[in-house]
Amino acid sequence: MKRPEDILTKLLLQNNDDWEIDRVTCDDSADEIHITLKYRHDTIHVDGKEFPIFDFRHERSWRHLDMWQYKTILEARVPRYRDGDGIKSVPVPWAMPNSRLSWLMEKNGRNVTVHQESDKDCTSSSPVL
Repeated sequence: MKRPEDILTKLLLQNNDDWEIDRVTCDDSADEIHITLKYRHDTIHVDGKEFPIFDFRHERSWRHLDMWQYKTILEARVPRYRDGDGIKSVPVPWAMPNSRLSWLMEKNGRNVTVHQESDKDCTSSSPVL
């Protein structure tokens, strides 16, 4: 039998072995689930090169699709590495750079917007003369 963490990992981090669920916190008073993700490795692999972790960015959060009608928040400290003269953050597999929404939340948001616009167009009536 699979553990709940394994199921959540499969749903959130499909085909990604670089991250794991570190902690899941349910806040019943706010109807929120906070899922803290953790980078698994001591080094970072980018374009066939290996870099040591330079440091971690401050903790960031991303809004994810609701689970069991709870607002779901992904949280993580993203590792950074030094490449030449610059410091770069590891891209996270669940969101675009600088986004505050997960891929699935963005996808769901676009579908809702398209649906709402189409409903609005279908329900509008022409003026009666």
